[in-house]
Amino acid sequence: MAKKMIFVCNTCGYETPKWLGKCPMCQGWDTFKEFEPVVKADGKERQKPVIISDEELADEERVTTGISEMDRVLGSGMTIGSAILLGGDPGIGKTTLCFDIAAKLTEGGSKVLYVSGEESLKQLASRKKRLGLKAGFAFLTTNHLDDIIAAITENRYGLVIVDSVQAIYNPKLPMLPGSMGQVKEVSTRLIMETKALDTSLIFIGHVTKEGVIAGPKILEHMVDTVLYFEGDKMLPYRILRTIKNRYGAVEEVGIFQMTKDGLVSVENPSQFFVSQRGDIGEGSSLFPCITGSRPIVLEVQAITQKTNFSIPKRLSLGYDVNRLFILISVIEKTVGKPFFDRDIYVNVTGGIKVGEPGIDLPVAASVLSSFKDVTLGQDTAFFGEIGLTGEIRKIVNMDLRIKECQRIGIKKVFCPRDVEHSDGMEIVSVRNLKELFHMIGKKD
Repeated sequence: MAKKMIFVCNTCGYETPKWLGKCPMCQGWDTFKEFEPVVKADGKERQKPVIISDEELADEERVTTGISEMDRVLGSGMTIGSAILLGGDPGIGKTTLCFDIAAKLTEGGSKVLYVSGEESLKQLASRKKRLGLKAGFAFLTTNHLDDIIAAITENRYGLVIVDSVQAIYNPKLPMLPGSMGQVKEVSTRLIMETKALDTSLIFIGHVTKEGVIAGPKILEHMVDTVLYFEGDKMLPYRILRTIKNRYGAVEEVGIFQMTKDGLVSVENPSQFFVSQRGDIGEGSSLFPCITGSRPIVLEVQAITQKTNFSIPKRLSLGYDVNRLFILISVIEKTVGKPFFDRDIYVNVTGGIKVGEPGIDLPVAASVLSSFKDVTLGQDTAFFGEIGLTGEIRKIVNMDLRIKECQRIGIKKVFCPRDVEHSDGMEIVSVRNLKELFHMIGKKD
């Protein structure tokens, strides 16, 4: 009897019993290949439901990586048996960060396996020497999934790093490496094997030009933690942001500084960003932002210059441009000053994108400061949400923001009403934008 064959799309993994010229899922042409389906053995012992009482529930065991900012982002350390997906632009420092993690854990007594599907042993050794890492962790250069599974089952590792998940493939499947079917197969097999062995797993993932991790979206649902490594490659600092975390807070941020010896944790990010201000001019204000559980003081800059065109330009970096349009309209209505003849540019320094509404007041203060050609002062901060009628609304964690401002030496804070006063700091309550407009530039 002839063997039954199936056809699989080598782009998306769509299966069909007969050959098709065009894939109905990904719309690709001439992508189907014929192969014999893999029959899985049914001799494995079936798992049965288990009832667990509260007394038998144990806290998650965590291992500190030795990198303070990485431990903060993961939630006080890396959970044993967890699967982590690390994404970021090419050259941003993903491999450097994973080398540091592997070296720190090896120095702490853990066994680490670094799997590279893109670099040779000479390249890995050269990188390790350049970073000055003395710890001896294991390397495996392969693209085959079976080689990785055989390695992690023969030796019990505490951490396995796969660089990258798009470069690993199962030769039994006809799809190309990096395709949707291969990524799903590789990630599923590795996660199941490592969780069974209580081995932590870190996937390094490629990022598309749109800024999302390449491959199927299901990959982010399968892992326990999704981290994005952000930052401008021309600037010295990097931002590690948590998008998903089953064992800790979401939207936690870690700040790193890229040096010739690798990545260095920034212990005091507020001082790190504020120290670069120097002698400020018009259109600059400070904003205590809350990222996860940590406050960071950022600088908000704005320029309002005359335009020679009939339609003024609005541009924003780090602040939602649609919210900027609304804010300008509210300022024009409540203050009574027109902006139809001015270009307005807003920038949140440090490359950090702020989505919370508390940044409305600092943006408005920077815009009005540039409009009136007055400085707000190097030791003055602002926070508060602005409504459509121009009122200043309360936001969350106001006390925590004031404490952070006081810690780095800020003397005056403009904020909504009913905020507790702090010793050694002037709290200025602002009810609406009209009051803010009259306060800016007013001599004490």
